Amino acid sequence: MKYLDCPFRVADREIERLKKETPLIFVDFHAEATSEKAALGWYLDGRVSAVIGTHTHVQTADERILTQGTAYMSDAGMTGSFDSVIGIGKEDAIRKFLTQLPVKFEVPKKDMRLNGVVVGIDESSGKSISIERIAVNC
Repeated sequence: MKYLDCPFRVADREIERLKKETPLIFVDFHAEATSEKAALGWYLDGRVSAVIGTHTHVQTADERILTQGTAYMSDAGMTGSFDSVIGIGKEDAIRKFLTQLPVKFEVPKKDMRLNGVVVGIDESSGKSISIERIAVNC
C-alpha cells in the first residue's frame, strides 16, 4: 500500500476545520484492528460526536458513550448476504483460498441483513446522548 498519513493527525486537522462549520462530527474509521479503532475513539472522545468502526464486516456488541460524550462502536457490521464470506459467495471465497488464483466473486442473494448503528446527538453541543446497534433481517 502507498504511504498514508497518520489517522490521528488527519483527524486533528479535519476536526479543526469542521468545527468552524458544525459541532456534529461523525467519524467512520475504516481499520483492521479493534485496538486501532478503540484508540482513535478514546483519542477523539469529547471532540467528535461519534467514532464508528468499519471494515471487518462483523458487528460488535461494544456500543457505548465514552466519558466525554463521544458515541463509540468497534464495527457497525455488514449489509448484505450472511450466507456468504463477508458478502461474497462461499464457494468463490473458498476456491480463491485453495487455489490462490483470481476468482470472479458472485454476490449471494440469500439471508440478506442490514447492520448498522443509530446515534442520538445533541445538536447544540455535538455530544452523543444515545447509541443503539441495529441488525435487521431483510
